[in-house]
Amino acid sequence: LSSKSGRAIVAAQIGQGALLYSIASWGPLYLERIADVSTTTATDVDTTSSLSFVSSTAVAASIAASSLIVPQITQALIGMSIGVGADKLSATIGSRLTRRSLQFISGVGPAMILVYLSLLTSDSNSGDGTTTFQSPAFLFGAAQTISAISLGAVSVSHLEVATSSKSGAVYALGNVFAAISGSITVTLFGVLLDKDGQQQAATTTAASDFSLPFQIVAILSAVGSIFYSLSIESDLEIGMQETKKDHQSKSR
Repeated sequence: LSSKSGRAIVAAQIGQGALLYSIASWGPLYLERIADVSTTTATDVDTTSSLSFVSSTAVAASIAASSLIVPQITQALIGMSIGVGADKLSATIGSRLTRRSLQFISGVGPAMILVYLSLLTSDSNSGDGTTTFQSPAFLFGAAQTISAISLGAVSVSHLEVATSSKSGAVYALGNVFAAISGSITVTLFGVLLDKDGQQQAATTTAASDFSLPFQIVAILSAVGSIFYSLSIESDLEIGMQETKKDHQSKSR
């Protein structure tokens, strides 16, 4: 953390952790709310029956979760291709500008989408009068997909800014901060969704209740990526002093 690039990596990982953990944990519930699947299904079945309620809830959850499958596939495709693309881009505009640009897109892009989703009204959430590309479900999936661009940025920065003896530690430290950030954010997300401050059934949570949590996650994601984009370097910074000492001791 004493180096400029080290702090940049940690900041970006904090933002990425908050974004990805929140999407993975609360995404299905949000998609269920905006689609209002449970309400629609309940009109076609006898809601007085506990079995009917369980069935409608299970169907709603399954449909919501399936809406995240396509973004996960596109994330994988981006992950397999971003490395080659980043290398080609580095050869043209340089490694530092490439890392900064890709991380900016991967963090600020999803943040802008989440802010937009948080400002949608209840009527907008229903999806009436919107095209596929304007639908909350599509935009939410797009935010998840765009975040994968970071695989060509912060995910590989440790190989450039740290020596071989320190790069693994830098990578691990970044992941630790991402996990801590994600865990805290997911917990905070749940507390904010719980209107009475107590554990409530997920079916009582309205889509509009996601506004504040989305905005918090968006701020963390954007700030972390912007800090990285302004700070990361492509030169060795971490572990250089130890390397110099080793060279000096060998030359004696």
